[in-house]
Amino acid sequence: MQGGVSLAAFEAGSRRPDAATVVLVHGLGHWTQAAWDFVGAALEPTHRIVAFDLPGFGASAKPDRAYPLHFFASALQAVVADFSLERFTLVGHSLGGLIAALYASAQPARVGLLALVDPAGFLRSPKLLARILGSDLLAGVLPHVRPSRRFVHKTFENAVYEPSSVEPWMHAQMWELARDAAMIRAFVRVYRDARPDFLDLPRLHASLARYRGPALIVWGKHDRYVPIRALEKARRVYPQAAVTVFERCGHCPNLEFPEALSARLIAAGA
Repeated sequence: MQGGVSLAAFEAGSRRPDAATVVLVHGLGHWTQAAWDFVGAALEPTHRIVAFDLPGFGASAKPDRAYPLHFFASALQAVVADFSLERFTLVGHSLGGLIAALYASAQPARVGLLALVDPAGFLRSPKLLARILGSDLLAGVLPHVRPSRRFVHKTFENAVYEPSSVEPWMHAQMWELARDAAMIRAFVRVYRDARPDFLDLPRLHASLARYRGPALIVWGKHDRYVPIRALEKARRVYPQAAVTVFERCGHCPNLEFPEALSARLIAAGA
């Protein structure tokens, strides 16, 4: 529960008292099961896994309210408190990467390793700028529009290099979620309500750079949604970070290379 908003949270993995904890944060429009099932399965034998659906997505509540970045960061803070987590590895994908980075900048002592997987917030591309500037119109129109099954299917496939990485059950569940007007409303409001942060990246990056602990940055070389050229700016914010680039990989290394990603997390100190 975060400020009266119910969150779907999950715990799995090792029950050993000394097991290291990994907290997983999914991206915009995703949900925990699709984003992290395969990575979680690789880590479960040795690690305690904690994850949650962001408010507005998956099985969490989808309130009719603003969706600024600090709302998601406070949701992560609520999960940390509910599970009584003291120190942990924090892994975020896409928008979840930016949320994880914001949390780490505010609570650096709790984060033993910050791992960002194709994170948002490091590049203001023309496509992103168009979405931000048009977000007021989108927020008013899109919640009343139902995307076609073909559009939803293609959007998910474009997130990966190899379309077979997206399993049929993922397409089916994405289709169900895409028919939820409350989820679509949350989706478009993220662009609208995160506008001040995305339009002033120097200020945002200066805030994120307050975290100086261990870091890992992972990118898919063929990412269509957050192009790999953003990696240069991410490295400026986190000069201490180790970097891994997956070849023949799109926006979702967590789907396309889950075992290799999990191994890289462990090697980095998770």
